[in-house]
Amino acid sequence: MDIIMTLFTRSMLALTISLSLVACSDNGDNKSVEEEDLLPLPPQQVSLEIGDATVQALEESVVVTSVDGDQELTTIEAFKGIDYATSTRLVHSEVKSFEGEIDATGFGAACPQSATTLQVQSEDCLNLNIWRPADATNLPVYVFIHGGDFETGAGSEPLIHADTVVAQGVLENEPFIAVTFNYRLGLLGSMWVDEAQSGNFGLGDQKRALEWVNENISDFGGDSTNVTLMGQGAGAMSIGFLQQTETEEVVTGNYFQRAIMQSNPYGFEYRGYDVAKSFVSDLDVDQLRDIDAYPLADIMLIQEDLLNPVSKLINWLSMSIEVPLVSVDNTPIAAFMPFSPYIEYRARDGILKPEKLGYHTKEQPSQSDFSVPTVLGVNSEESNSFGMLPSLTFLIPTILGLIEDSDLDLGDPESVGQAVYEWLDDDSNAALAIDEISSPGTDSLVSDILACIGLETQEEVLQCVATLIPSTAYEAVTKLFFGLGNTDITEGTAEAPGLLKLTDFFPNPERELSGALANMSQYKTILNDMLFTGPARLKAQQTSESVALYYFGYHASFNVWSYDLSGDIGATEIIDVIKAVGCVSGACNASELPFVFNKAYKIDRTTVSPTAKDRTLMAKMSRLWFSDALFTDYAYSASTDNVLDIDEEGEISVIDDWDLSNEGIDPALREGRLNGLNDLGLILGYMD
Repeated sequence: MDIIMTLFTRSMLALTISLSLVACSDNGDNKSVEEEDLLPLPPQQVSLEIGDATVQALEESVVVTSVDGDQELTTIEAFKGIDYATSTRLVHSEVKSFEGEIDATGFGAACPQSATTLQVQSEDCLNLNIWRPADATNLPVYVFIHGGDFETGAGSEPLIHADTVVAQGVLENEPFIAVTFNYRLGLLGSMWVDEAQSGNFGLGDQKRALEWVNENISDFGGDSTNVTLMGQGAGAMSIGFLQQTETEEVVTGNYFQRAIMQSNPYGFEYRGYDVAKSFVSDLDVDQLRDIDAYPLADIMLIQEDLLNPVSKLINWLSMSIEVPLVSVDNTPIAAFMPFSPYIEYRARDGILKPEKLGYHTKEQPSQSDFSVPTVLGVNSEESNSFGMLPSLTFLIPTILGLIEDSDLDLGDPESVGQAVYEWLDDDSNAALAIDEISSPGTDSLVSDILACIGLETQEEVLQCVATLIPSTAYEAVTKLFFGLGNTDITEGTAEAPGLLKLTDFFPNPERELSGALANMSQYKTILNDMLFTGPARLKAQQTSESVALYYFGYHASFNVWSYDLSGDIGATEIIDVIKAVGCVSGACNASELPFVFNKAYKIDRTTVSPTAKDRTLMAKMSRLWFSDALFTDYAYSASTDNVLDIDEEGEISVIDDWDLSNEGIDPALREGRLNGLNDLGLILGYMD
């Protein structure tokens, strides 16, 4: 009975959130375009001889809308669920041969994850999908790596289906082939092991997918020497590694010749060798490989515990305040995304302990040059929804309220961090924190947020939510975010001020709501500048390769993060609520995807009714993204600081002296906030 009531409560919660977010994210303009006159024809199964394989594929009918709104029907071919590699638990995959009878008429299994998926989840999940024009010959190829914090996602998600963009290319005589694929996620995708090829299994899967494309795409009519590798979020982060040339297995240049990285947080510090090892110190790899001893359900329970917001918070604080006997990197940032790739290289002293050479990863991507022409950029409100932010930092004030220590100095980050860490070290307190965070009761954070969402206007919603996450302890949380060993970044040195000493980010008194709201805004700006925009721009300035830099700020009529919370994903439900609320105010993480793929879908696979303005940008941006012009017409120059700007109204233009529009208040930032932060040595300063 309790299980039934729990499922009922979650379903009602999901329904309430979904309806409320739809109501508050349309900006008062929920008008949809007139219904399309053309309708696609039913897909037809076709048998095709491709290389050494006989493939059952689909001939799909697609309605293409021009930039001017005219419609036309065309046909493309789709190949779904093709196995590209072996999938043995916690063993690196190997490319599968493409031969014999192949059924490519339906998407394959998704890789195991805590989120709900359209396809069944299975460890046998390394499959890919191809969309191509009929009679393709020597065409450019685009390979897309999905995002999801290395925890969720699949190449079969409707939001990234490439049928529309491929059909557009057919009708406009600029044909190409598009590929999406799965790679292993979570604990099965990244787990430290003391073996030659390391435990970056998901990264290895990506290489095998690219190898499969390199070996077989010519049989599909593609040009294996003209491959553009695309990725969003975790997919873009992966490309940061795949571009590296100082590893034991280099794929850049051979398997792909250009790259597009959407929302790559180049300010993210990936786990070092020792931190990755300590993270799984209680787990036995050989036992986990035994499927009989550890069925998949048990693996997922372990993973859910490691992904629990409170567990991640404890890990983050232990790294931030340098708890004794806990291995630390330069910063605790890696704790926010525990299953991202780790740096395999570790220099050791002595003949008996040789260095680890780094089969897949040797150094932080921020310290590597691009190896191919690259397009990279960010969205205007990345920090509002990026997985690392809501899952941890907003919990600090919530847990401080549970501790109820009147003597606690909120301006002392070490005191705050130590108090929260020690309080959570008690299992009963940790359980209380989880209940407070995730239970949909009358006295919980979920209920408070739902009450905010129920308000009438967008402004009221945002102000209400702002009072909850995080409205206190700004100074402490900021210092803890970068780690207490990085006071030169947050407080500064005798030679230069740190972030919190600059007028733009100086802590406001939090006794009144206005101060708390100002601090919350400053905190988000810090994360946008230091993790996303600043490092991306600095990489563009430093690279020896041709690069284009973009900035996506369009405020769509729909919220891409209205998440379906009906799945049984425990305490992480609240994280998805926060992501969805964070996207009410603008272009958050992944907001560009419907416009890149011209797909009227949300992250949770529900459809939307775009306005005419949305449709116009979808038509324009999707054509630009899959074109040579994106690389040739928008080359970045540090001297002109020219950025491809997609603004709040959907206008696409090039802005010169772009950072001057980010003029700061502090004298050090008045020639552009990013210029000033870089001149002070703050952007990527903690990577040394």
